[in-house]
Amino acid sequence: MTGMMNIGIFCKTLLKGGTEKQALILSKLLTEQKYNVILITWDNRIDPENMSYIRANSLKCCHLEGNLLMKFHGYLRLLKENNLRLVFSYLTLPNTISGISRFFVRDVIRIGGIRNERLPYLKFLFERFIHNHLNDATVFNNFAGREKFIGKGFAAEKIYVIQNAIAISKINGSVNKSSSLINIVTVSRFVKQKDFRTALYSFNELVARNPQNRFAYYLIGYGKGEQRIRALASSLNLDDKIKLMINPSKIREILTDCDIYLSTSLFEGLSNSIMEAMAAGLPIVATDVGDNQYLVKDGFNGYLTPCKDIDMIVDKLTLLARSEKMRNDFGSRSQRILESNFSQDNLLKEYLNLISKLQVSHN
Repeated sequence: MTGMMNIGIFCKTLLKGGTEKQALILSKLLTEQKYNVILITWDNRIDPENMSYIRANSLKCCHLEGNLLMKFHGYLRLLKENNLRLVFSYLTLPNTISGISRFFVRDVIRIGGIRNERLPYLKFLFERFIHNHLNDATVFNNFAGREKFIGKGFAAEKIYVIQNAIAISKINGSVNKSSSLINIVTVSRFVKQKDFRTALYSFNELVARNPQNRFAYYLIGYGKGEQRIRALASSLNLDDKIKLMINPSKIREILTDCDIYLSTSLFEGLSNSIMEAMAAGLPIVATDVGDNQYLVKDGFNGYLTPCKDIDMIVDKLTLLARSEKMRNDFGSRSQRILESNFSQDNLLKEYLNLISKLQVSHN
């Protein structure tokens, strides 16, 4: 049975990012099912596009204020005053705060969220303790992480895998692109995990091997690695071909003007950025990490490569660069994979089943 239950969805921020997007989607879907949903954020940082989404869908949102102790007391007060019966939390800080709150407010179902297949050691220790001893369950968005974490001591019976979803009805990608300029694109935070060194060296080699083609590489995102990316691009004499875009609006429109999506991540969960590229009708070249195998069917809508394998990455990019038909066919298949396996209807069904199951076991 749906509706009327008071639910909290707890994030650190609502800045740009896959985690934040999935939290917003879940809030919207559960609100439409007549649940009373409150988005809770540790601070007040909200991306303008996310704020527009909140307003457009009439979502309730509040942020915690003050120092650490004041925020924790504010969180406990929110639980009590809003009579929250279930809380979904995302990532280490909210997972920890939600778990510790069990000592003060007991009658709440607590469901943590892990969005990657690998964590720094201290974060991993916190997550394992909270999962095993304080939270009722943890939702992973990837099967790869589930298996790895179980192997390192996570209680298997409390892990549920619910992969990300995307708004299929809003797909507006063009898959009939034709241009003498091949635009390659990556959307990501500028951090070591994403291995931009391999991406830039691969692009440099692609340009060298294919003098008959013109290429541009769009790097879209933000993060502390920005200056290292700029410096490496300059050292490779790629300044005229690299388009570094910091936190632009309307990323979807940029994607639809591109031809190939490239991801060189060293580890992942289920990549929201790859999903958005697929929604825009792009073929994908990605490293075989996390749950990328569920998104990229090798030779069908893209190619999977080992991490740091520049030669193979360049080979696959070259195949796509040389065939407009292949790019269009692969891009159409990308969209079909999303429609079949990663719709919001599928996401809602899985979350409703989880809520129902935990309600029964909690009573």
